[in-house]
Amino acid sequence: MNDKSIKKLTIYLLIFIGGTLVYFLISTALNGYSIWTHGDINFEVTGQFGDFVGGFLGTIINGAAFYFLYLTLNEQRKSGITQSFETKFYELVRLHRENISELRYTKYNRDEMKTSESRKVFRVIVQEFIDCFHEVKHFSKMYPEVEMILPAYKIELNKIIRNNKCKEKAEEIALIDIAFSFFYFGVSKESETILLHKFYNRYNREFTNRCKVFLQLKPKEENDILYAEWKNFKDKKIKDKLDIFKEIYPNAGKSDLPSSCSKHDLYKNFTVDKYYGGHQHRLGHYFRHLFQSYKFLSSQEFLKPDEKYYYGKLIRAQLSTYEQLLILFNSLSSLGMRWEYTAEIDCSTNNKDLEDFKFISRYNIIKNLPGSQYYDFTYRRFYPNVNYEYMEDITYSKKFANSQN
Repeated sequence: MNDKSIKKLTIYLLIFIGGTLVYFLISTALNGYSIWTHGDINFEVTGQFGDFVGGFLGTIINGAAFYFLYLTLNEQRKSGITQSFETKFYELVRLHRENISELRYTKYNRDEMKTSESRKVFRVIVQEFIDCFHEVKHFSKMYPEVEMILPAYKIELNKIIRNNKCKEKAEEIALIDIAFSFFYFGVSKESETILLHKFYNRYNREFTNRCKVFLQLKPKEENDILYAEWKNFKDKKIKDKLDIFKEIYPNAGKSDLPSSCSKHDLYKNFTVDKYYGGHQHRLGHYFRHLFQSYKFLSSQEFLKPDEKYYYGKLIRAQLSTYEQLLILFNSLSSLGMRWEYTAEIDCSTNNKDLEDFKFISRYNIIKNLPGSQYYDFTYRRFYPNVNYEYMEDITYSKKFANSQN
């Protein structure tokens, strides 16, 4: 109960007590009883009147006093819970800032090595994911006859898509998942076991193995000669590229190559550092901490929905545009679907509302993404329930559109 309600309740109680007192004074006078006589005060009457008032109104006043004491203690308890929550909450926000401040990424760019720090790292790695996604999508066109998604998982994926009102096809979500996994774990020898586990019972193994070899052919840009060889290979027509790849793939990773392979300088690309080296060591803790921060917020039973959203906005205010983009891509992959598509209720609380744990739409985490799409990604096709910032622009309103007709 807020201060306004308590104030109104107090006024009503005082009016009731005052009205009751006046009523008894008038009523006793009409019945022939009088506190004041022509001479001395009649203490016999006043005593009886006092006993009645004390017994009736006193009980009400004592009950009201007890109730206000209860409200006071309850408010103190809530204040203590709120203070404890905010202490932990703002500590999580502080740790999030620290995680960002510690980020470093050195990458060859425009003929020189450049080190990005803090939030600037996200811009570089988002572009790296976009490159990976386009290359995985391009590779899928080289094998259009291959069923990329295994039948059982395709049924499950379509169910997830329907339940979340996603407008994209299962194949598009699968391409995002495969690309994000390669981007996140990298395509080096060390990532093979992890990727095998991620793709197991999801995708055609031959397809993902071939796709990984295709991405392994792309070296870091500082290896300018080999990188130029990769670009030359990538820019070929699909048929010519497929002929070359079919010859390269069976011999990938072999030290002793058949004489027919010597004409392909691309084989040298297997021996150097890969363009997609992975970001698990850089982003793993970032995603885990941010996810647990939202889970902690949604698990607070004493907070009202609008109060939870207020604190959720405080976390979102810490996220740059490229962070929100990275969260979008992560949440569409099997690594991060728990952010929304496969959200689970926190069984440690009495809160059983699943929507509270669909963090992307519950807190509008990607609300501030610019425009309506980024490259091939139209946000509303993936998350139709998010109130995107661009929708608040007057040119997107129905009223404005009708006025132009």
